[in-house]
This record gives sequence, C-alpha cells and structure tokens, in this order.
Amino acid sequence: MKNLTSTPAERSRALIELIFAGVLWGFGFIGTVWCLQFLSPAAILSYRFGMAFLASLIILIFRKVPLAILKNELRLAFVPALILWLCLMTQTFGLKYTTATNSTFITTLYVVIVPLLHSLSGQEKLHWLHWFCVFLALLGTGFIVQVQDLSELNWGDLLTLICALFAALHILLIGQRALNTQNDFALNAFQAFWICLFSLLFFPFSEKWDLSVLNDKGWIGLLVLGFGSSLIAFYLQVRSQKILSPSVVSLLFLLESPAACLFAYWLLNEQLSSWQWLGAGLILVACGLISLKTEAVEHSV
Repeated sequence: MKNLTSTPAERSRALIELIFAGVLWGFGFIGTVWCLQFLSPAAILSYRFGMAFLASLIILIFRKVPLAILKNELRLAFVPALILWLCLMTQTFGLKYTTATNSTFITTLYVVIVPLLHSLSGQEKLHWLHWFCVFLALLGTGFIVQVQDLSELNWGDLLTLICALFAALHILLIGQRALNTQNDFALNAFQAFWICLFSLLFFPFSEKWDLSVLNDKGWIGLLVLGFGSSLIAFYLQVRSQKILSPSVVSLLFLLESPAACLFAYWLLNEQLSSWQWLGAGLILVACGLISLKTEAVEHSV
C-alpha cells in the first residue's frame, strides 16, 4: 500500500521523478542496442550495475550510513534484484532479435499485469479511470507492435513478453520493500550489487566482455545505462513507491515507451508508420490522464 500521509506536494514530486526516470529508461533501450554490438547481455548488465553500485557505495561511505542499516538493505534488496535481473536479461536478449521500438512497447504490457495482481490479492481497489487508461495503453501498444496474432511474434518479442511479467513482479516487490526500507538509496545500491553478482556468474559461459572494443556510442550507452538508468532511475522508483500505489506507478512507467520510440527514430533510424505514431500518442494520453487524476485514484483506494 502507498503512504497515506503523503502530501499533494510529495505526490507531485513523485510524479515528476517517475516521468524523468521513464525518459532515462527510454534512452536505456538505445544504449543497450549500441552496447550489444560489442558486449554480451550478461556483460552489459554486469558492467552497468557494477558502475552503479561502486558510485553508490562511495556516496554511502561519504554519508556514513550505519552498518546495521546497510545489512538490512542488503537483505531487502535480494529478491527484488533477482526478479529485476531476470527481467533485464530477457529484455536484453530479446533486443538481439527485435527492434528497440517493439521491445519497449511490448515491455509496457506489465501495465495490465500489475493492477490485475494487485486487485486480485485484495490490496487495491482500482478506479474506473485506471482501467480506461489501461485500455488506451493496450490499444496504443497494439498499434505499435502491429501483429495480428501471437504467431507473428519473433523470439525477441516473446522474450520481451516474459520480461513484462518480471517487470510487473518487480514493481509489486518494490512497493512492499519501499515501506520497510530505512534508506532508499542503499536499497537501490544493493539491488545493483546483487544484479552485478548474478550477471558475473555468466562470465565463464559467454564471450564479448572486452571493454576496449567499445566505440564512442558504446561508451555513451554503457555510461548512461550505469549512471542514468541503473543509479538514478531505479532510486527514483524506490523513493516514489513510498508515496504512489503500484498501479499508478506502472501507468507512469509507460512514458518510457514513447521516449524510447522517439530516441530510436532519432538515433537508430527506426522508421514508424502513422499507426505506430498513433499508438505512441495513445500511451502518452493514458499517462497524462492518470497523472492529472492521481488524486482521484489515490482517494478511491
């Protein structure tokens, strides 16, 4: 459940922070495509979260966070990190076989999974506006992916569907952990630590770990993934989920998809049809509606 004592100003701040996080994650799709030319999926995740953890550790030491709190956050971060690692591994492998545009919009199907799981468990009663926004988002996703049935999905698309399930589970887990954490930043730091460790297990079984072969775009992609997508964006998620419900958060994360779509058009020369542009617009409308009406949703749960 969300923090019922939060003020309107705090909820507005959380909305803005999640929008910014969505833009960072949107560019992360582009960074991953650039990195996949030179590094394996496991190497990308290991390096990006290794950088995020080392930077976070320096900040935690500087802040002199008590050891007892660090141990608590290390324990809390384990399960969410495992689920997020599975999410990102399936997504990254999927990007080897599908476009960045398809990947980001298929991933957004977690917007349906999150409220269903949360409402079925009896933890949240959904406002009608939420379901209307879900419908708009699904319609938009259908226009973007442009498949008539599941048989038209390739392996990359199917892996990304699995990623969407893990993404929904991660949002729900963070929603639970966020209310028990004593230090948001430390929780995110140890989430990065665990993901880096899980990815390193693949070192003996995969090639393409050599950083020296990266070109300028590869380095830009890796640095943005490490410090933007992994350090800043996931920290903002943890902090915002102390205030907003998982269902509202999942809808706001949809902004990641139009952002990635625009970045892919601009930086990867991925062409979009008029139907795909319409789909992106519908998702933006869904996010805009839920952002403007968050107060109504908050008071209905």
